[in-house]
Amino acid sequence: MSFLKRVEESLRYRVEKAPPRETPLIDFRNALGDFGIIAEYKRSSPSGLIRLDIPPWRYFEDLSQYVEAFSVLTEPFWFLGDLRFIPLAKKYKPVLAKDFVLYKEQIDVFFGYGADAVLIIYEFAGQKTLELAEYARKMGLMPLIEVGDLKSAVEIVESGDYLVGINSRDLRTLEVSFEKALRIAEAIAGKADFIIESGVSRPEQIIAACRRGARGVLVGTALMRDPSLAREFREAAKNCH
Repeated sequence: MSFLKRVEESLRYRVEKAPPRETPLIDFRNALGDFGIIAEYKRSSPSGLIRLDIPPWRYFEDLSQYVEAFSVLTEPFWFLGDLRFIPLAKKYKPVLAKDFVLYKEQIDVFFGYGADAVLIIYEFAGQKTLELAEYARKMGLMPLIEVGDLKSAVEIVESGDYLVGINSRDLRTLEVSFEKALRIAEAIAGKADFIIESGVSRPEQIIAACRRGARGVLVGTALMRDPSLAREFREAAKNCH
């Protein structure tokens, strides 16, 4: 059974109710500015543990001066995520709820916890992708539609004005190719707003993404392992144009 099929099966064991929203919505796309850094709180992944000794509140507070937004993993089984991380991050910056979304009820939950944007993975949601994206929009959330190849990227770009997430990681093999993401970026530059996800660990990659027309980068593992890199990434972002 593939990883994505295992994730889909696991959704039946996750029943969450949406609390009443207590925080205002923030325009996630505008918050990125010309080019923004999205720092992800990511304790684990299907490849193994990353880091468990950084409390989420400390991570969000320390990095808030260097980034435009936070991404919060809420998937509990493979990523050790938690919905309660969303309001902790929202105290400082706009929040992207990052999970495997297949149902509208999940979007309701993210809205209730205070998210401003929601990740929808095209390879996972399939034909439901645009339906979920439009539902998120009606709720006031920004849908970030994740793609992993050029064909999918073009399909989403031609479907409407969406914020696109180009994933450097192949969700079938879990292999990462930042160069592949840059090639996709070059193909859709000027046609859609997009960010690059995964595989970003050096300042020169920040500059490369910016110069390919990206609105930002999402950085998880590198910043979890060494939060001090945020300062270098911020400087790179300032000088990339």
